[in-house]
Amino acid sequence: MNFGIQSEIASSRRGQNFAAERGNPWSPPSIGVFAASSLVLLAGLRAFYSSVYWIHWDLAGAVLSAGLAEALGADFENYSLYFPPIERAWATLAISLSDVSGLSPDLVIVLMTGVTILFSCGFAYHIRRASVGASPLFLVGSIAILTVIPVLYKDVFGLREHLVMLGLWPYLVLRISDPEKEHIGWKTRAILGLWLGTTLLFKYLYALVVVLVELAAAVDRRKLVQFFQIENLVSGSVVAVYLLIWLVLDPSQREAIATIVSAIDANLTSTRINIEQAAIRSSLSVFFLLIAFVFKIPPRVSLIGLALVVAAVIAAWIQARWYTHHVFLITMAYLAWLWMIRPHVKLLWQLALLLLIARPVIIEFRSTAPYLNSVAEVSQAMESAGISVHGKRVGLLTMHPSPFSQYLASNGALRWNPNVNMAYVASELHPDDLPENAGKLAPPSRMDDPGRAILHNQLLSLWEDLPPDVLILDRSTSWPLRHIKVDWTKVFAEDERFNAILAQYEPVLEHDGKMLEYTYYTRKN
Repeated sequence: MNFGIQSEIASSRRGQNFAAERGNPWSPPSIGVFAASSLVLLAGLRAFYSSVYWIHWDLAGAVLSAGLAEALGADFENYSLYFPPIERAWATLAISLSDVSGLSPDLVIVLMTGVTILFSCGFAYHIRRASVGASPLFLVGSIAILTVIPVLYKDVFGLREHLVMLGLWPYLVLRISDPEKEHIGWKTRAILGLWLGTTLLFKYLYALVVVLVELAAAVDRRKLVQFFQIENLVSGSVVAVYLLIWLVLDPSQREAIATIVSAIDANLTSTRINIEQAAIRSSLSVFFLLIAFVFKIPPRVSLIGLALVVAAVIAAWIQARWYTHHVFLITMAYLAWLWMIRPHVKLLWQLALLLLIARPVIIEFRSTAPYLNSVAEVSQAMESAGISVHGKRVGLLTMHPSPFSQYLASNGALRWNPNVNMAYVASELHPDDLPENAGKLAPPSRMDDPGRAILHNQLLSLWEDLPPDVLILDRSTSWPLRHIKVDWTKVFAEDERFNAILAQYEPVLEHDGKMLEYTYYTRKN
């Protein structure tokens, strides 16, 4: 887990060729290791995600939204309020490469993430080796950790948080390896700033990590000039320009975000839960600080480690959902903190901390199986019925994007929905989600709330103007509702527009299986 760096640094410094190694980080052996790692990683990812795992439903959702945007062209803006430009560009690239390569879009975006991992780890290795010395083991270890942990952590591989982490990794290596700016020149730092800023666009909220790390370093060195390093200026400029163009100069986008937030309040946690979660997620930092005191770890390391954890916890608090991908970076912050202190701590204590860090990873991994099994179930049910969704417009009503988003993305379908999921419906039904209503069907709803009405109108308008080829109405889950059950024909029973649309379709498959219950409709004509 410590990448073998402690022994690498000691041996490199004892060697007479350390200066030469620093001056030429990419020696022939390193290039060979990188090339071999690249082939193994990309081939392994393709095999793994084509035969063992399905991608995360949110990643599939981004690909499907990009597919809808490509299909609608300029008309997409008439049916969709919100699709951040960087996410749209990234997922659209996957669609384009899929057309060229013949691979399904879900596999393409996995391979794109693999290339991003290689760049991030290669960049971090260059910085580490050029500053304090590191063997290719650091490179291989970085690639392994930044690939395997996201897969195990409820398969957040390729999500926005994962991409943000890939930008933060070489930045953190720079902060730890070359604090005095003695070895890494301004050109490399400028490139790092561009890379960091670009990855932060996927979730600019995590710019808070950089701010707190720089604050920690400034406190340690007692120099506020720490903030004005070239990598910070470049990355900050990239994020600032992006937000300026997207949100400041376009008031409609600010209104769209406000509408989205107001329409998903059933998914947001209360202040009490936020406090509880923040306390739980921060508790491990107490052990790190105690160990820092016992082993007299340099204050700078502890300050930066604490800054990583605090920033990740605050980011999750702001989002007020504490979903797996929101807390993923908290675990990775602790892992980075362990990497930073490992030269100062005995192996036994490293292993003890590693076990504590591994606990949430194990928990999330164990909760992955039901999602994989549910996608397999819908795939098998469709195949048994002789149904293919390839190239079809599929209108989907489901309270949880999994398993249908993964299935549609991997089978080349167009999800004919302007919204990622039906969170606005959960918000509308939330007042009736009471213990005394457990097991009852949700009552009819007309979406009278203005924000929710906008989102619902977009869905119905798309289906009226450009009808889907098929509809899938899923009754498998009512998440995030806990008590009442959602049957879409009942929820929209008083919605004349929805019933007029549904009347144009007929059911051809009623699936009531182990995990899923849904109806598959096709157009009557």
